[in-house]
Amino acid sequence: MDKLNYISMSLDLFCIVISFIIFISLLLESERKSKLNRLFRVFVLCNIGIVLSDLIAWLMTGNLELYAYFLIRAANYFHYLFGAFILAALSLYMLAFIALKEKTPNLIKYTVIILCATQVLLTTVSQFTNMYYLIDENNVYHRQGLYWLSQIFPAAGLIINMGIIIFYRKVLKTRTMLFFLTYMILPVVAILIQSLFYGITLVNIAATLTMLILYIGVQIEQSKDMESHILLINRQLELQREHYKMLQTHITETKKAKHDLRHHLTVFQSFINAGETEKLTAYVNDYKASLPDDTEVDFCKNYAVNAILRYYSIIAKNEDIKITAHLDLPENTGIADSDLCIIFGNCIENAIEACRKINDGRFIKINSKVAGKMLAVTIDNSFDGVLKKEGSEFLSRKHEGQGAYPVSGIGISSVKSVAKKYGGETRFEVKDNIFQVSILLRLKLYDIITGGH
Repeated sequence: MDKLNYISMSLDLFCIVISFIIFISLLLESERKSKLNRLFRVFVLCNIGIVLSDLIAWLMTGNLELYAYFLIRAANYFHYLFGAFILAALSLYMLAFIALKEKTPNLIKYTVIILCATQVLLTTVSQFTNMYYLIDENNVYHRQGLYWLSQIFPAAGLIINMGIIIFYRKVLKTRTMLFFLTYMILPVVAILIQSLFYGITLVNIAATLTMLILYIGVQIEQSKDMESHILLINRQLELQREHYKMLQTHITETKKAKHDLRHHLTVFQSFINAGETEKLTAYVNDYKASLPDDTEVDFCKNYAVNAILRYYSIIAKNEDIKITAHLDLPENTGIADSDLCIIFGNCIENAIEACRKINDGRFIKINSKVAGKMLAVTIDNSFDGVLKKEGSEFLSRKHEGQGAYPVSGIGISSVKSVAKKYGGETRFEVKDNIFQVSILLRLKLYDIITGGH
């Protein structure tokens, strides 16, 4: 066994250890029963199968014992089979990942399955025809004339997967897309090199390392999604707490008014008995003005957005900020309430924060309208004209001292992600001392909104 064989086997062992660590980590996750976790585990197991088969083939090379005769043939056969299976596992994982945000056509899945099945069939046929490879009487592996055909199917599958990533790039976050593309590109390059120069198993090491990168990348994105989800939950809890406080205040004021009513009735009666009509009228007007305001404004038909607007309108009123809202927003838009809360909650909160930094002319204008299959949202607010940008991004001023306008950060990053999720876009502009936010979202339940017309 030459030096090249030892290098290849060492690399295979390294790949098996890395894959095994990833597999154990997936088993220990709280979401281990989820579809995505199960598919990634299958993906990892296929990689272990490929590398383990390759390692056994290297160990049995040149061994003339009877067991080696069968082991080297079985190892090479399963090496090709697992190569087909890992393609299907990766494709199904990608489609399931994308399907969390947007429906994917079954045609893609069936195409990949057909490619996988064809590779399995041709690999089986190759065992009897030696069209891919030949194992000679000394138990040594030799490529044959049609070996290139065995590489076409995984390469074609990876190209299809690359097309999926590019096609659904608006659904995926940029980092996630790059992690997936890494797995597309490096193994393809390794396949091309290994097709020309047989020796060290470049494909195995490339696939394992990029699988590790993909796993780490997915964990990072899931962590960020969890952080955004926690922030959203905290925001909703804060809304509920504030709503409870306002309700308690309203109940207290109502009880006080009811308690004082008999005293006011006594005064009314005394004015009537004395014929003091003008004094009675003035007293009644003063009394009406002292009563708690029990009117609640409905801004739109959507419950979640209406609650957000009510909450922030009270804050704005207490801080002398004039809010005007014209919302054409139906009860059911096909956009998740949590996503609408991210958009309206973050943008209005930023607008109020900006208005706090000026003394006069505080205002916020909120508009939304359904036009065709799109929902357009605009939020304009006054601000002090102080801006700080990093590239095309406006930086945050929520923590005074950083000297920037409150746009960048997790909040607005979440708004951008929601817009991207629904195939839309966001735009931030400044005109004079007015900051303008424009958001466009594609409605998924267009027929519900338009009645099918």
